[in-house]
Amino acid sequence: MVKAAANAIRLQGPDRIGVAALMSKVGLTHGGFYAHFKSKDELIAEAITHMFDERYETFQQCFHGVSKAEGLNKYIDLYLSMQHRDRRDMGCPLVSLSGDMARLPLAARKRFSVGMTRLIDAITEVLKALDHPHPDVLATSTISEMVGAVALSRAVPNSALGEQFLATARSSVKARLGLDMPGSSNVAESA
Repeated sequence: MVKAAANAIRLQGPDRIGVAALMSKVGLTHGGFYAHFKSKDELIAEAITHMFDERYETFQQCFHGVSKAEGLNKYIDLYLSMQHRDRRDMGCPLVSLSGDMARLPLAARKRFSVGMTRLIDAITEVLKALDHPHPDVLATSTISEMVGAVALSRAVPNSALGEQFLATARSSVKARLGLDMPGSSNVAESA
């Protein structure tokens, strides 16, 4: 139920999901919802945590069996890929929910903040290991640019312009982080 809610929230936004439709989608009754959650707001907060947990796992997978620089390079490629842009149902909640957060209840905003902070902290730790000065500032800047690039890429109807936003951000971020290594991939294998 939480996974289905997370996917629906990413696609439609938190205001557009209905409990009855969601329960029907997972094969349960509308009344059964209240055995699991007190309110739709509680489900949304839990779904936000689920989204960030999924994306954090994706982040961690990028570092399996490779150096910190290679892992971060892989994560940037994955994040700033057309696949990530096009898979709104599985994408980063920073992109899909940033515009909605100010209107959501405090519990949802807190969950969003915790997820965002965890990702920034994880990137900060990688940048520390790579001996970057001011890794916390650089991590925040990096996430901001990547989220903005994906959001703008999704916003424009012109696919070539959308691809340009991603490619430009990929180059810019990698150069700033010293990851513009020869032979590095600019296309992610999967989002």
